[in-house]
Amino acid sequence: MGDTGQIIDVHQHPLPRWYLRRLADAGLAKLGGRSPDEPSLQWSPESALGQMDELGIAAALLSFSDPGASIGDPGFRRELARECNEYLADIAGQAHGRFGALAVLPLPDVEDALAELNHAADRLNLSGVVLLSNYGGAYLGDAQFDPLFAELSRRRLPVFLHPAMPAYDAPLSYFPWILEFVFNTTRAAMHLIYSGTLDRYPDIPIILAHGGGTLPFLSFRLDMGQRIPGLELAHPVRHYLSRFYYDTAFATAPEALSALLSLVEPSQLLFGSDLPFGTVPAAALSISQLAQSPRLDDRIREAIDHGSARRLFPSLAQARSSPVHALSIAK
Repeated sequence: MGDTGQIIDVHQHPLPRWYLRRLADAGLAKLGGRSPDEPSLQWSPESALGQMDELGIAAALLSFSDPGASIGDPGFRRELARECNEYLADIAGQAHGRFGALAVLPLPDVEDALAELNHAADRLNLSGVVLLSNYGGAYLGDAQFDPLFAELSRRRLPVFLHPAMPAYDAPLSYFPWILEFVFNTTRAAMHLIYSGTLDRYPDIPIILAHGGGTLPFLSFRLDMGQRIPGLELAHPVRHYLSRFYYDTAFATAPEALSALLSLVEPSQLLFGSDLPFGTVPAAALSISQLAQSPRLDDRIREAIDHGSARRLFPSLAQARSSPVHALSIAK
């Protein structure tokens, strides 16, 4: 994959022990159906940097995964979001450009989310926000989130759309992250399109995790849905699909890459590993598949490797793989 020392990874998740304790205090014992006690999920800033050095990743964007700060009562959510964002700002400030950070918001409380967005963007200088596909069954695109999307569009802040646990009660097949997460990303993206949210608030760069879930495969069906009477969109569905950004986490198999490259320009593709939920061997396999794919030339590899991310996140433009001494994190 070109010069692996220049990879920018837009999809990594911090799992500090204090955060897991906060979730446990709120009654959450598992993350995406997985126990936080799994050896592969034992995380620290230093271990993350070590994995990045092993893989040739120059810089990574950190974002708290599901449930983020959307658990417990409103006061707990506000406190947790502030704690998470200040922790991320501290890490990013000490890592000499090797970490960027995306703010987590205490949704579904929109007023609280707007207050935290202002703090994260104006005081902490975080690079964007992470939003979950749904909050208590309300999917992105629901009218209750319009004030937040209006502010994100005004600021032109990048959004990383990450799946959450599904909002339905049906038995889940095996591990939720295998199927349910990608379907949830697809559902949220569909809601953003069909609700007209992307027409009303057009200036938000939105990155979809895991290659967009199943969007590339379902693009024809989504286009047919536009023909439903009463559904008024300013553009064909494929226009919106081509405006999304897509990360490559768990989406580098030949079939997935072919679908993505048939849907969007290479400038819309960004490297993602999903560490630590995705393992180092899985990330290494992704890097190898991208390097060996006959569908990619040097121009496309450079875009996925770091070019698209550098344009979207200028603060990471000068990122280079380099040793970082132990970080002095209070928690």
